Amino acid sequence: INAADPNLLGVQLGRICVTRDIPVRDIAEHFDVSRMTVYSWFRGRTAVSDKYASKVQKLIARLA
Repeated sequence: INAADPNLLGVQLGRICVTRDIPVRDIAEHFDVSRMTVYSWFRGRTAVSDKYASKVQKLIARLA
């Protein structure tokens, strides 16, 4: 996560989750995606799709 682009939504969410000790499983269940998808977001390997972008932004705002 530390080496990933901090401007990506998934990376931002990942950093918050690490700091707040929020399990990947919880994020995956919240967005109804696989844990592998969440790990990819956190690492910046795949961007958060438009389908989830606004929900991720709202979650980031709520957790930050």
